[in-house]
Amino acid sequence: MNILIIEDEDSAATQLTAMVAVHFEQVDFAPVIDNVEDARDFLAARPAIDLIFLDINLSDGLSFSIFKDMVIDTPIIFTTAYDQYAIQAFELNSIDYLLKPIRSEKLTQAIDKFKRLDSRQQMLPDLQSIEKVRMLINAAGTYKRNFLVPYKDKLIPLGVADIAWFELQHTLVRGMTHDKASYFMEEKSLEELGAILDPWEFYRANRQFLVSRKAIKEVQHYFNGRLYVHVLPAPPEKILISKAKAGHFKAWMRSR
Repeated sequence: MNILIIEDEDSAATQLTAMVAVHFEQVDFAPVIDNVEDARDFLAARPAIDLIFLDINLSDGLSFSIFKDMVIDTPIIFTTAYDQYAIQAFELNSIDYLLKPIRSEKLTQAIDKFKRLDSRQQMLPDLQSIEKVRMLINAAGTYKRNFLVPYKDKLIPLGVADIAWFELQHTLVRGMTHDKASYFMEEKSLEELGAILDPWEFYRANRQFLVSRKAIKEVQHYFNGRLYVHVLPAPPEKILISKAKAGHFKAWMRSR
């Protein structure tokens, strides 16, 4: 077993290493990584890693940004002190989501789950698991319902329900409302937005777009197994769902 721990707290990394080691007869740990940039560089080289333990809040930002422009097939067990990122974690190669301080019985359950899986197979999100987490988080009222967006020399209140889609434009995120008003958001990435919005109302279509269920008018089959999502207002570019995500997107559309 080759295991990578990405964690920015030395004590937490040391403790997790000791806890994990007892679950495997033979295990090698890669050097601990404590930031997003080094993690991206390390994983880009496609190292022989069987399992990743990934803290969400790292020293230079959210670890979700590691996955931007990069496909990682290695199974992941997320570790964090916060519960609001659970949905986004399940949408990646997540086996489990462990809250700190990590309890030994929860770690055992997560590793047992890993052992039952084929670690070479990239896992699609489990909608039933996401729904369970969504219900728990929604009960706590932690989903974003309103924004306060900068506009010229003012701040404009903007309801999440008013937004049709978010688009990444270079390093800025633009929100388009159903009545065609456009605002640049204070949030700097679609990953950050995805962590605070209800995943049953907004879907991460691709690297550039996060779309509202209400804005989707029809879905058209496109080249190479992709889907073309027609939304209103129409964005400047086609919103395409990859062949790999097409089945999950259709299941999402049928849900609720």
